[in-house]
Amino acid sequence: MKIGSIGAGNVGGALAKLWREAGHDVRAGGRDSVADVAAHGDIVLLAVPADAVDSALKAAGSLDGKVLIDATNDLAGEWPSLAAHVAELAPGAKVVKAFNAFFAPIFENAAQLQPPANLVFCGDDEGAKETVAGLIRDIGLEPVDVGGLDQATNVEAFARMNVNLGFGQGRGLLVYRYATP
Repeated sequence: MKIGSIGAGNVGGALAKLWREAGHDVRAGGRDSVADVAAHGDIVLLAVPADAVDSALKAAGSLDGKVLIDATNDLAGEWPSLAAHVAELAPGAKVVKAFNAFFAPIFENAAQLQPPANLVFCGDDEGAKETVAGLIRDIGLEPVDVGGLDQATNVEAFARMNVNLGFGQGRGLLVYRYATP
């Protein structure tokens, strides 16, 4: 698959590396290459700080028909749902909220766990969600579909909770798993 990562920092850079290793054609870049990166991908990862979302999506140009993976986090909780805002700014894209509730520095190590760690995601387009579930599996994690994009508020709150547990409470970088007893 052709993937463009808007953002090449912790999340964008880690995922770009792992997806390349899985055989995908990935371009990642920052402010100076947003339009090129977005044009390259049939799938576009948005991995920028919350305050850069508007300018990044404006610079990306049309994302009509593309799968847009929203990996952003509004750690201050200023938006009711940052994913809903992303969907408003890119109305022709198939938005899937994913990769925001997992610590990027341990993507690679988490893939070694057995059973695999889980990664929650949500979106309204079933085909886009299947594509993203495959990308989650490609980096060695188990996808957990939590529903439509209306669940992004919960996924975003879950990410804030994970950051609080990991850094606010000093527990360090964590993974999560769901299991039926």
